[in-house]
Amino acid sequence: MEKIITCGYFEISNQDDIAIVRIKKNVFEFISDMKQSAELFDYIDTINESGQINALLYYNDSDSFSEEEYDKFINMIMVDAPARGKSNLPCFTDRNVRSREINIMNDLIKRLCGLHVLVVSGIQGTIVTPYIGTAMSADLKYASEDARFSMAHNKYGLHPSGGLPFFLSGFLHHSKAMELQFRENYITAQETLDLGLINKILKKDDFENQIIEEIHKIISRIKHCTIQHTKRLTNFNRKSLFDYFDYEAEILNL
Repeated sequence: MEKIITCGYFEISNQDDIAIVRIKKNVFEFISDMKQSAELFDYIDTINESGQINALLYYNDSDSFSEEEYDKFINMIMVDAPARGKSNLPCFTDRNVRSREINIMNDLIKRLCGLHVLVVSGIQGTIVTPYIGTAMSADLKYASEDARFSMAHNKYGLHPSGGLPFFLSGFLHHSKAMELQFRENYITAQETLDLGLINKILKKDDFENQIIEEIHKIISRIKHCTIQHTKRLTNFNRKSLFDYFDYEAEILNL
């Protein structure tokens, strides 16, 4: 495996014709920092041009998108987040940080959806709302046996970011998508599999290599041009993703 970029937030490497992005720690600092995120975006932008990559895998370390990390970030940028009344709008100490977080995450999702290679997401441990939507944007999705989804935005009176309403309403009936977004309890890996939100549950041990093996089963027998054309045609309905993000920015005044 060839390492391309390593920093405190993420690691990028190549294994044969698979590009791998491992999301490590301090994620919410990273996704609100334009300079740090630009390095990742620049790499993603080269994938279509290279002609050497057939798949991109991105996955999180099990504690990188945890409720604890999200709580620290939200309480850093919000005023008395848990204490506000139900009807009060969120009040931010620095609204620019919140706007950058949303816009950088949306920019990442648009780049991932714009790739002409197979895009695969890996989900480990507990993940909160912003990464749930990002993970759902992938073509194929794999979760570890301990994975679970937390609709943590509800605790702080925030909207479901990361394009989550867009992707869930595309996969599920409207009423089920709404139910999940208001869910108080965790959504387990088994439930996401039963709903068709993920493709397979993998063992926690050696998670990355198991996903790579699943990817190789596909790209080793499918030509690059077939992957590219299948991806572009299947993504036809996702053209409205850009309109969705524009609408989100309009109603939230981002």
